[in-house]
Amino acid sequence: MAVIDTATNTVTSTVAVGSTPYGVAITPDGAHVYVINQNGASVSVIDTATNTVTTTIGTGTGTGPFAVAITPDGARAYVTNQGGASVSVIDTATDTVTSTVGVGVFPYGVAITPDGAHVYVTKAISSSVSVIDTATNTVTSTVGVGNTPSGVAVTPDGARAYVTNQGSDSVSVIAIDRAPTLTGT
Repeated sequence: MAVIDTATNTVTSTVAVGSTPYGVAITPDGAHVYVINQNGASVSVIDTATNTVTTTIGTGTGTGPFAVAITPDGARAYVTNQGGASVSVIDTATDTVTSTVGVGVFPYGVAITPDGAHVYVTKAISSSVSVIDTATNTVTSTVGVGNTPSGVAVTPDGARAYVTNQGSDSVSVIAIDRAPTLTGT
């Protein structure tokens, strides 16, 4: 993984991580970077002060961790596991997987609401998004979207989730309220 100085746009360091690094997320305090090792079925944790890997966390899913998002309080990381049809929940204080949430085949993108209450996970094969309640780490609803959803982002006010649909060349908009509903594609 390359570390880039944003003031000069130059690579200042290269950090060796696991096999096929893919997704990346930074803790809100900027102290750690979580890097998905897709073919290594693991997550490397990098200390940003030293640019060294402090630990590698196995996701226990064989192959296919793909994306990672960190809660706004920095307490947990949520990792989609394509090979395991699940999401691994990592406690960032102990860097251990504390829960695995079954979401269905081929989970892809992941985003967390600004209040940290819900995690949105795209599922490419089923053309849907699973909503995980972070208090219980259970799926509370599933929202149908366009074909082959991949990316997902939640607005800063937490009112909507936007989902890119590769297979239908569209973006679905999910209204986030008491019960997430599709408002348009």
